[in-house]
Order: sequence, then C-alpha cells, then structure tokens
Amino acid sequence: MIILKKEDLHDQAGMERAFQGYFEDVAKECDGTFNAMLGMSLVGCDYAKRQVTLRMQTKPWMANPSDILHGGVTASVLDLTMGLLARYCTGGHMTPTVSMEVSYLSPIPLNDILVVQAQITHPGFTICHAIGSAWVEGRESTPAATAAGTYYVSKKMG
Repeated sequence: MIILKKEDLHDQAGMERAFQGYFEDVAKECDGTFNAMLGMSLVGCDYAKRQVTLRMQTKPWMANPSDILHGGVTASVLDLTMGLLARYCTGGHMTPTVSMEVSYLSPIPLNDILVVQAQITHPGFTICHAIGSAWVEGRESTPAATAAGTYYVSKKMG
C-alpha cells in the first residue's frame, strides 16, 4: 500500500516528493493495475494553490470505436488526478470518489500527450471538492475535458 509521509504534507518540496514517490511506487508495487497501465507522471505541483499537473501518453489500447481516446479513460485520469490531490490535501486520508461530473469538449487523439490539471476548491474535514481540466500538450488554450469531483475524507489513512 502506498502511504504518504507526514513530513511531505507541509510544503512545496514535500508535495513534490509525495507525488513523485506515488508514481515511483505505482510503477514498482502496482504493475498490471489500471493506474499503472495509464503511465501517468508528474509535470508539477503548487502547494500554495493546492494544484497538481500530470501527463500521460495516449495509446492505442485506450481507443474508442472512433479511434480517439475513450471517454472512460478521460474520466479516469481526471478522477485519478483530482483524487490523488484530495488525498494529499486532506493529510493522507483515503478519499474515495462520491461524485464526479465530466464535460467532454473536444476529441483527444491517440499517440498524443494528455495533460491533466487539478485544483482543490474545498479541502473539508468530511468532504473535499476538486476541479480538473485536460488538454492535449501544445494545445493548452483548447480544453479537451473538464471535471468537478467530490471526495469523501475517510478516517482511514492510506
């Protein structure tokens, strides 16, 4: 199980260590799982803004019948990004998704880099709310999808 370290929860450097460590641990400990297969990596994070940016290479196995990125994959990467940030911003508590709304704005081609950014808008004690946006690298001004998610702040650490 991937556990956040308490010393990584209080500043920019710790946030960077926590997210980088998460993706290193996923690669080592979670081989073959959906999250590992997505191959996401850290672009950057901002502790003061409660924001993180991730990226992934879209691949042929992620296609829908129209030969573009499947909407379920798009929703998954938005949920993963917002959920990981919710977990971080609530001190390492498990944060299962309560609800999520996704708007699909433009098609996402295969074999391109998808960039996903999330920001926490309300880091509550019981409920955490986040917003997210995804775009194709190099086309930052054209969002491909946006999302809003609500995450339950469990008493369980993890």
